[in-house]
Amino acid sequence: MSKVGDLLGLSGLFLGKQETIQASPDVEKEGKIGEYLKYLESGDYLTVAFTKVDAEGNLTVIDGDTTLFMPMDQINGKPYDLRFKAQKLSDIYCVKVIEVDESGKRVFVSHQAARAEKQPEIVTEIDRRLNLKRKSPIRIKGKVVKIQSKEEQGELTDTGVWLDLGGVGLLGYIHISNWKPTYTQELRGQVKYGDIVEVIIQEKKLRSNQTYHYVCSRKELMEDPWESKELNEKYHVGDIVRIRCLSLHSNHWFGEINGLEDIQVFTEYPSNNRNFPIIAGAEYMGKIYHMDTKERSLKARVFKALTLERLQEENIKQVE
Repeated sequence: MSKVGDLLGLSGLFLGKQETIQASPDVEKEGKIGEYLKYLESGDYLTVAFTKVDAEGNLTVIDGDTTLFMPMDQINGKPYDLRFKAQKLSDIYCVKVIEVDESGKRVFVSHQAARAEKQPEIVTEIDRRLNLKRKSPIRIKGKVVKIQSKEEQGELTDTGVWLDLGGVGLLGYIHISNWKPTYTQELRGQVKYGDIVEVIIQEKKLRSNQTYHYVCSRKELMEDPWESKELNEKYHVGDIVRIRCLSLHSNHWFGEINGLEDIQVFTEYPSNNRNFPIIAGAEYMGKIYHMDTKERSLKARVFKALTLERLQEENIKQVE
């Protein structure tokens, strides 16, 4: 088992990155109950992928002649919203055996028991590292549990991602500005519930309800696209490129060059003698006229619309 100091290793344990018990309905595999009695006696963890969820939200999986059963309140310590049954079934759980019914060949397991046992040790290790005078990056993995958004001018805007750090119930938060080294317009489509991401813990923050969460970032773990050799070798001033419109502003718009997903291009609107509209999501042909990687500046002018059918449809809607 991973040592407490190995936060990445523990993340792998609790986030299902090792050998996992899968469904094995071969009833000829007798004596499986004995294996689980050993787990009950030793207190060792095991990881389980469940295959069935009942109407009450309890999870089960058959292993040979034995049925593993996890009550819904033993997943995260409290009953969950039954609308998320499919979500709970898709997860992989690190569990402890808490009871064995030998005659009925049923094994009761708990994810919450394993989390509650290991969480204090992990909290102590994280806090110890945060308080060191000579700090080093505190790297840990977390599971995405929610994308946070807020309403602005009638539209939802993504603001960050909430994580279950280490898989033991520690709350972590990545603000959208710390998602990657470059500007992130939105998170939906880039990340979803259940994704495992590696982060660096920056600080422990007390919340208004007297609970706390860890402020995290992942941008330090990613290559900065402005410093990549590919950018300097592949693109130059004067190059003709395809640009997809990302967002519109009053005097300019931001686009994405085909092949440069993490760099936004400052783009001018067409001159008066070029009559085509700029629409979010549409593609255009343009020319790079300014490039300074130190200033993180890439600018282009477009001269041709590539998605003419869509532009024509948009013009018809505006007329109607």
